[in-house]
Amino acid sequence: MPTPATSRLLSVDALRGLAIAAMIVVNNPGDRRFIYPQLLHAHWHGLTLADVVFPLFLFLVGVCVALAIDLDKARDAKGRARLWRKILPRAAVLFALGLGETAYLRLSFDELRIPGVLQRIAVVYLAAAWLQSRLSSRALAVVAAATLLGYWLLLAAVPVPGHGHPSLAMEPNLQGWLDQLVLGRHIWKFNTSWDPEGILSTFPAIALGLIGVLSGRWLRRGGDQPGRAALLALVMLAVGLVWDGVFPLNKSLCTSSFVLFTGGLGLLLLAVAHAVLDGRPPTAWARPLCILGRNPLFLYVTASFLATSLRHIRVVGAAAQSVSLQKTIYLEVFRFLSPGPFPSLCWGLLMLAVMYLLAWFLDARRIVIRL
Repeated sequence: MPTPATSRLLSVDALRGLAIAAMIVVNNPGDRRFIYPQLLHAHWHGLTLADVVFPLFLFLVGVCVALAIDLDKARDAKGRARLWRKILPRAAVLFALGLGETAYLRLSFDELRIPGVLQRIAVVYLAAAWLQSRLSSRALAVVAAATLLGYWLLLAAVPVPGHGHPSLAMEPNLQGWLDQLVLGRHIWKFNTSWDPEGILSTFPAIALGLIGVLSGRWLRRGGDQPGRAALLALVMLAVGLVWDGVFPLNKSLCTSSFVLFTGGLGLLLLAVAHAVLDGRPPTAWARPLCILGRNPLFLYVTASFLATSLRHIRVVGAAAQSVSLQKTIYLEVFRFLSPGPFPSLCWGLLMLAVMYLLAWFLDARRIVIRL
């Protein structure tokens, strides 16, 4: 994800740090049998704290695209060519890392998941960068609104092939049908009929990125009147909640109401963070978030590969049984606590602490790893 060509904005770094910290904690419970409800994704319709974390990061992808791409330098053919020589390799690396994350330590590739978190970030980044370099703010808003309205009409009016009627149910739904048609078995292993980062839901995810681009353009113009930006964010939140009555908030489908709600939340947090942090020395509470936010994707990828390694390395336990290294460490470190969601959360916080130490090491040496 690009870094602003102008001076770094603490608000953006802090929010990226907040998002990546939450993603690490949500993705790494110590025991999946014991997880606090708000750290679980909603079963289908509905919203939990865990559901808004990844959308916040996608929103910030759009913000960073707007801050990084100078429209004046992208107007002529040479400027656009230089721009795409940077954007295309970065998107390709992100997508490849996503596939590598899924394939890591797998013995069979017959059911290798093709969509994923990093893959979606890559596609949203690519689309947001292309549209940022070509469209006015009004045109971007029209594209985002048309995408959300069109997606609503598509899921609400188009019958699911083979079922004869539109459906927003977990099974069947139009996204699942398209995922199975195009991707076959190469989708989410926890559900064989749809993928939460599937093909169709990528379009509203791009709209979320465009909301971030528009917010980033506001920052690039100086970020004046954060109160008005916060008011707009509250309107978006309210419209998303009203829309929920006919097009439910749903992370897995990335419904239009969900995009509008999470985009409003992202803008609200950005407006508050901009008013509190930018143009001032970093506060004690914001500094750790800023440190995490300077290498967010590198930390996410490292945490993912570390977690997978710990789950796959086998050791002999006390009862002479083969258990994962993760389970062994977890039980040893938190053996003084009764089984339940609290020690499970503590494991996620321990993973976050390890990643923070890595982030601190990189930041102390002014190393920024751009993925």
